[in-house]
Amino acid sequence: MTRYTDVRRIATDHTTFSNELFDITPAGMHDPADTEHQRFVEIASRVLMCADPPVHTRIRSTFRTAFTPDAVERWRGAVLDATTALLGEFEPGREIDIMPRLAADVPAAVIASILGVPRDVWGNFRTWSFAYASTFDPMVQGERRDEAIRSSLVLFDFLADLAEQRRAHPADDLISTIVQTRTDDGDLLGEAELIAQIALLLVAGNDTTTNLIGNGITLLLDNPEVRAEITADPALLPKTIEEMLRIDPPLHLTFRLLKKDAIVGEQHLTAGTLVAPCIATANRDPRAFPDPGRFDIHRAENNRHLAFLHGIHFCVGAALARLEGQVVFEELLRHYPNFSAGSEPAVRRTSNAVARGWEKRPVRL
Repeated sequence: MTRYTDVRRIATDHTTFSNELFDITPAGMHDPADTEHQRFVEIASRVLMCADPPVHTRIRSTFRTAFTPDAVERWRGAVLDATTALLGEFEPGREIDIMPRLAADVPAAVIASILGVPRDVWGNFRTWSFAYASTFDPMVQGERRDEAIRSSLVLFDFLADLAEQRRAHPADDLISTIVQTRTDDGDLLGEAELIAQIALLLVAGNDTTTNLIGNGITLLLDNPEVRAEITADPALLPKTIEEMLRIDPPLHLTFRLLKKDAIVGEQHLTAGTLVAPCIATANRDPRAFPDPGRFDIHRAENNRHLAFLHGIHFCVGAALARLEGQVVFEELLRHYPNFSAGSEPAVRRTSNAVARGWEKRPVRL
């Protein structure tokens, strides 16, 4: 599904288009006879994004205080510290591949800090996060999938131990908030539900923000007049981030399962049909965005892009992703206002059809 109105409708109408599709997504691919696979599915299948109301409503209610504007603003210091620490490692003029360094390291450090993960395991945290993200990738099969599941279980066990510590000794971090927050039904999340949501926050907070940074840097390299403008006036960065999200969104497409017969566009679809709303094409639909292929940070209309989707499944961490993008680009332009493309060509990531990003993005700082 590629039209803006259709994609927005699918994201909004959860009574027709269901998110209960874990078993038919790549993460649900498992060997029922393998005990490790069974344990992985028992936890991973509880993720918020694979649930409809009332289960979705109940789980999401535990985040009602975690991602408010005031709560997210409290994390600005953590984002700034992680960004300046990484940028401080590089001298102007040095060439680096931005993807495994700044683009990947900042989100990993930020989400680890916010969740309350001890600094001495941050390196493992990024490895575990990549492994868990790989279970959602249809290209990861065979021994690679087995290894990704094994590493994901190590992550799950680590998060379970950390959650238990926070129950006994709460701290000023996101895990403490989640383990203590009761749902709208008045109960606490079960163990498997809790670990599934924390692990999802880790992956969502890593991969998508990594892609936002890599895609955004590429857009600034390709549009030097925009870079000059926001360097002179950083107040334009929030609008710039929104246009980055519109024209090259980190999440390319998603999936829904029809609960009942429906007409989408001119197509008659039957219950049980799997549909794939494509966010990237919806964000470039000329019926919704005039001159959609132009990177325009001064769009007159409200930038109603669907990078974070819409409706009840609107990304719970959208405010944090926006904050990270603004801080990273402000500091990058402040430290290296004349950064340019590196000597080696950039390489698009082709191993994942869902999340759009770069495999390599060499940059001379």
